[in-house]
Amino acid sequence: MEKINRQMLAALLEAEAISNLSLADLERLFRQDMDLKRSLPDGTCQFDPRNGDRILYVSRRGYRPHDNRPLETADPPAAGHCPICQGETTGVIDVAELSEGFTFINKNLFPVVYPFDSHELENQRGCATRGLHFLQWTSSLHDKDWHNMPVTDGTVVMQRLAALEKKLVETGEQVLITKNYGRLVGSSLAHGHQQIILTALIPNRFLDNQRFLQQKGERFSAYLLRQNPSELLVRDYGTAVLLVPYFIRRPYEMMLLLKDTSLRYLHDLPYEALSDIARAWRDAIRAIRVAMPAIGREIAYNITCHNGPGAGLYFEFLPFTQEFGGLEHLGLFACQADPYVVADHIRTIRTQ
Repeated sequence: MEKINRQMLAALLEAEAISNLSLADLERLFRQDMDLKRSLPDGTCQFDPRNGDRILYVSRRGYRPHDNRPLETADPPAAGHCPICQGETTGVIDVAELSEGFTFINKNLFPVVYPFDSHELENQRGCATRGLHFLQWTSSLHDKDWHNMPVTDGTVVMQRLAALEKKLVETGEQVLITKNYGRLVGSSLAHGHQQIILTALIPNRFLDNQRFLQQKGERFSAYLLRQNPSELLVRDYGTAVLLVPYFIRRPYEMMLLLKDTSLRYLHDLPYEALSDIARAWRDAIRAIRVAMPAIGREIAYNITCHNGPGAGLYFEFLPFTQEFGGLEHLGLFACQADPYVVADHIRTIRTQ
């Protein structure tokens, strides 16, 4: 497998660091990218009147050339065409050196939101979906990701993610950070990456965090740190803890919570905390990568970041260890594993 190199990067580089760009600069770079214009979202959003779920309409994503191809997501990655390794992607707006290769951030070629002008959305049905959609590539090396990179490299990746978050929160809108790995959970490419979205639309899980704070008088992360049984602790990292929640919906779900629950964003964290988070991401993903094949599952997982008001910064690790059936879609979950057994197994995996 080839890798994107500095010569390829030079042809794509629009800025060395996100801090050198204003928000107006970012919108301009999105709008002048002609490749991106061929894959714009519909620009429409609807709300489920029962619970307020937001549904973004993005027809062009159904035509992604590498979408849901098993060859692209083989583990370890199969030899084949990777557009990122070939430099077939959008302009880069942030880059940082790693011990091997580099990490970089660019514009998502198939965005779910876009900085539309108001006149471009005049005839759209539903609410408008204006925003910015980025990708952070964990490493320029195709086969490197959180589970097999040095913690020092992972910390650099977290620092750059935090820098982008800091720039975007200046708008006062929501910054969404997620990771998808595996074709079964929405990842169209095997090359390890994170998704970052700036939007005025607040997802339900973020509203849940805000409602929890209003109703309980404490942030959700503070509650869980206090209430989750000690037997479900996976590891204490100093500034953060990795644990199995007592209410897992699927086997091997985990949460990573910052002990200082007054912190709301990645960019609020000192280097030590970012390093602890990078170490915990490595450990959690390693455990998922061992546990899933052992139960006959293809490696596939999501990570979500809960930042902003109400949360107290925390992350969810959500492996696709069990399909959801009809009951689950009604809100009644039948989990195929006991959380105490899961926590004990994960601790065993980590020590191997």
